[in-house]
Amino acid sequence: MKQSDAGRSRPPELYSFPVDPVSSWEEDRKFVLRGWCLVFSILATLMVLSVLDGRMAYLQGSYTGYLGFWTDCRKHKCVSLGQVTVLIHMSMGFMMLALVLCLVLLPTMSLSFRPVFRRLNKADLVFSSLSLSIGFLIVLSLTLFVVNCETLQPRPQVSYLMTTYLCWSGGALMLWAGALSYLNHVGMWGRGMTSMERRLSYRRWVSQQSTQRSTLEQPRSDQDSKCTEDVPQFTSLPKTLP
Repeated sequence: MKQSDAGRSRPPELYSFPVDPVSSWEEDRKFVLRGWCLVFSILATLMVLSVLDGRMAYLQGSYTGYLGFWTDCRKHKCVSLGQVTVLIHMSMGFMMLALVLCLVLLPTMSLSFRPVFRRLNKADLVFSSLSLSIGFLIVLSLTLFVVNCETLQPRPQVSYLMTTYLCWSGGALMLWAGALSYLNHVGMWGRGMTSMERRLSYRRWVSQQSTQRSTLEQPRSDQDSKCTEDVPQFTSLPKTLP
């Protein structure tokens, strides 16, 4: 019995549980803020996708018709500028690049919530760089488009449609998502955690610890029961008369 007790090594995890709920609070805060960044990025992408309608501005006067990036002239009356619009082509190129980066950002940010990628420390910095780049590309594209419309000679009357304002809003929202991702990376809001967030994180941490304790104690109880069964059962010897 002593040899079995001596040869059996007790798992150290049963006596050394990591008592560090602060790391759990930090992890919860990062994933909550990253979730909000993903929501803002999705909304910004949907707003920018409205540019595919093609009608961004309506011109009246010397030029009459719709002006945009991919205007369907079979359905709508397109404006005939009669000249090579370099700014429009540059604006279209920046907008296409921004849409491509959006298609890279959203799936990557969604995959970052999987347990395999949770150990990446620079993920929020990468998301911040992508979001800020997309936002600047959208703002630059729209700026070139507006400059092109305002510099036409002779100058027509320009009426910007809802698509243009949605794109401006999408660019601003993407810039905000990038700034939020950067703040999440530097941990600026780590100390400003509310009591409710701490309470939820502590409950999550306690639940993880109880699950770990139960899984580690189960093999020990099985070993104890097995050792109890291996102990020989001594029967009482009959008393002999002198």
